[in-house]
Amino acid sequence: MNPGTTTQALRSICTPAQHIQANKTKPVALVALGHGPHGKTALLEFPDGWQRTIDLVTPFDGWHPLFADLKQYERQFLRDHATPEFVNHPDGTQSRPDPLSFVRRVQSASGRLVCRNYFDVPAQDYAEGTTTGYRCAAELLEALTLGYGPCIPLYGILESASLATRESLQENSRHAAASAFLEIVGQALSFFAKQSMHRSWLAEKIDRSEQYAQDAAEHRAMRDRFVQRMKTAKAAKRKEREAIGERVA
Repeated sequence: MNPGTTTQALRSICTPAQHIQANKTKPVALVALGHGPHGKTALLEFPDGWQRTIDLVTPFDGWHPLFADLKQYERQFLRDHATPEFVNHPDGTQSRPDPLSFVRRVQSASGRLVCRNYFDVPAQDYAEGTTTGYRCAAELLEALTLGYGPCIPLYGILESASLATRESLQENSRHAAASAFLEIVGQALSFFAKQSMHRSWLAEKIDRSEQYAQDAAEHRAMRDRFVQRMKTAKAAKRKEREAIGERVA
């Protein structure tokens, strides 16, 4: 059953992260979805029957581990509710952030996917664009820090940002934003290389990849040998039928 929708009066904000810092108790039921002074909300019931309104201020809040004990369909209601609404455009399409502010899903009025813009930033001069790029990088890193939430299409983001660096610097474009964004990505990768214990982790991934390649090669060899045996057997049967036909004739 779909939970009801309510609108609450002015009160203090309480996000999933704020709740779990002060109270480790997780909700057991979703009572209602709504809107409050801080944005989207969810009224939840906790063990012993007490209730609390939780604010869902970002799309990632609907995926918070706080909701792990809810029924699967209730978690889905929360995630759908936390997702930004579509904005209608004059050309008949709709769009919304998906899930970061600079990654945008564009669809038709009937809901058919038209495209996903993985680096949806405005054309700006160098100074403004650089600031935009840094803000996008900060948003991405903050989302990755959470460790939960909807899938972030990293490959598409990096590819689109790389392509945007080819835009002209002689006029307003996405070049500066993309360059600043990739600058932070590069520095983050350098920090990861220096500060994390990545060697054993990557060595294991390389070993698994090599083992997979070996297994795949052996599988292909077995398949080729099987195909060859079948061809040989078919050829032998064909010759046998031809020989029988000749003797009958």
